[in-house]
Amino acid sequence: MGEKLRLVDVEHIPTDRLLPLITDSFDNLVTVAIAEATNGYIPQRTRRLLRKAEWRLDWQDALICACGELQVAAERMRYLGDPRLDATEHRLRRVRLRRNEASVLAKKLRRNDFNNSRERKSGTSAHLTAQGWLRTAFPDEYAELVRKERARRCLGDEPREPSFRDVHEQIEYACAHGQIVAPRNPHVDALLSADDTAVRLAAANDAKDQEERNTALRHPLLLGRWENALRELGEMAAERAQAETPHALGTLPDEFYSLPRDRAIGVLNARRFLAAIQQRRLEYKRYLRQITQTLRERARQNPHVIALAEAKATASQQLVERHPEEYAFIRAELRPHEEHDGFLPMALATSPQRAEIKRHVLTALADGTWTRAVTANGPSEAGAGTLAEARTEGRARDSL
Repeated sequence: MGEKLRLVDVEHIPTDRLLPLITDSFDNLVTVAIAEATNGYIPQRTRRLLRKAEWRLDWQDALICACGELQVAAERMRYLGDPRLDATEHRLRRVRLRRNEASVLAKKLRRNDFNNSRERKSGTSAHLTAQGWLRTAFPDEYAELVRKERARRCLGDEPREPSFRDVHEQIEYACAHGQIVAPRNPHVDALLSADDTAVRLAAANDAKDQEERNTALRHPLLLGRWENALRELGEMAAERAQAETPHALGTLPDEFYSLPRDRAIGVLNARRFLAAIQQRRLEYKRYLRQITQTLRERARQNPHVIALAEAKATASQQLVERHPEEYAFIRAELRPHEEHDGFLPMALATSPQRAEIKRHVLTALADGTWTRAVTANGPSEAGAGTLAEARTEGRARDSL
């Protein structure tokens, strides 16, 4: 698993050398998260690194793990009268404060990602919304325009991936077709052919042993079975640990302190094991997040996918030019709802009102009643003006 960090090491390691250590090891990231929360001498570059967009979700998960580790340590110290309790509880409070900060930053990250997403831009652009509704109104004509544009660009049939039941089936397909390069070794092959009980035992041993980790469980082809094993182990341990759920330790019930010593120690051991299981589940999430992000980036960079998207955008613009008055009608129906020229509010994009407007527009286009509105507003001027607007918007979009 490479170099294992200690808390006392973190303040002395340059950020550039720290980066590969926390990239390769989630355990090291947890250690750095604890050190950053509790040590005032951590380099500022390291603090800034953890708060960067690409690290925020990992940092949040690491802090959640750290809270679990410190909580079960404090519970054991409290029960045994360990003099280190005050220091551990102080450290736990500092880590919880950082967890709250990370949660706020993670929410901001998700909000920014959504605001910059294709879906958000399509939902708040009156031009793209009108194009989408026009395609819905003339599906056969649009399909023919796409076919011709693909032929003009010499694009073959679109490669179709099968429908996947879950992300792990998608990962298996990606490994088989070279989209993910993940060499297998005898340990991986042994677990791939093992039954569920053997995988569960491997996952349990990996959670108990903080020093010798089973790297085979982290192979892309084993992530699904690892997650299933961790879920089953969590469900099995939750009752023994007197936890609220397999996903949250909660606080120890009052009656815990009246238990016989051997039973109380058994509960503490079960809680430590459950905290380790919860940490491994967050580690699994991190690996899954990294793989799915890689697949998304490679899909976006696929030349055929890019060319096909451009062909569809051109066909959509051609459909507008074939039906300028219908396009003008849709824009006229959207205009009263725009925040400012050409932009719809996000509240409309995610509300039932949008669906109602769309139903009204498509019904009018289907039964011909849309012509009354266009006639009332002056069809030639409205159509010509909005078509020029659409061409300008289309060129601006294509230049992005």
